[in-house]
Amino acid sequence: MNLVVFTDVNHFEETVRPLLLREEAVNNLPLGLLDQIKAGRYKDPFLAVFKEDEEIHAVFVRTPPHYLIVTVFNYEKTGMIGESLWNFTEKHSMNFPGFIGNSKAAEPLAEFWSEKTNKPYETHMRQRIYKLQQVNDIDFSQGEMELAGVEDVELVSEWLQGFIEDTPESPIPKEDARKRAAEMVEEDSVFLWKVDGVPVSMARRARKTDNGVTVNFVFTPRDCRRKGYGRSVVAKLSEKLLETNQFCTLYTDLDNPTSNKIYMEIGYEPVCDSKMINL
Repeated sequence: MNLVVFTDVNHFEETVRPLLLREEAVNNLPLGLLDQIKAGRYKDPFLAVFKEDEEIHAVFVRTPPHYLIVTVFNYEKTGMIGESLWNFTEKHSMNFPGFIGNSKAAEPLAEFWSEKTNKPYETHMRQRIYKLQQVNDIDFSQGEMELAGVEDVELVSEWLQGFIEDTPESPIPKEDARKRAAEMVEEDSVFLWKVDGVPVSMARRARKTDNGVTVNFVFTPRDCRRKGYGRSVVAKLSEKLLETNQFCTLYTDLDNPTSNKIYMEIGYEPVCDSKMINL
């Protein structure tokens, strides 16, 4: 069997980080999750590689109950990779809800799975990964950016739920949203755009990689949209993050042309299309 499973996250990281860093922006998700796994945030992760003649052709990272994150370096080996992964999951009665990764890897693996299970797969979300190295000279809306504080936890919780409702993601319970909001505020990662002291939009500093950092949870409530607040908070936060990082990354929903247009106006450039696929 060509699938090698790791139980030591440090050994796994030493093995795969140099490979993932070859395309650091594209691989911001597995790289960021590795650091979080090492910090103890996730329990019982699945960490594996597909090897042939000592050469690694694919990396797998999963933090249950989430999707299996797939990174393939040699797409010609996708069939062998799928077969090896399938055999392992069958042998160990391992199940996962789906794949997430570069479309060129996730979709062929999903098709392979569909043939094995005789069940159709479903594309849960079409995404695009963007990279930013310099913010364009754009006009900012009225207002200014401020770091969210303890007094903003309830608002951040409400907006977190609103963000998830705007995506194909499953709704998050109110208590879970509040707990997550409190954690994000405590780690000083949430930034609000305020007009006359009133919050009108938010964005968050998320996963850190060796040279980059991710922006996510960009949300503007419906009654504040079409006024440039979302674009302003993302641009200003990106400027701030570029002071200490070489680049920023973010994921977008390809079925939301407005957000994709806004991020490109700021200076974000597409680097890869990704898919979340339900099995």
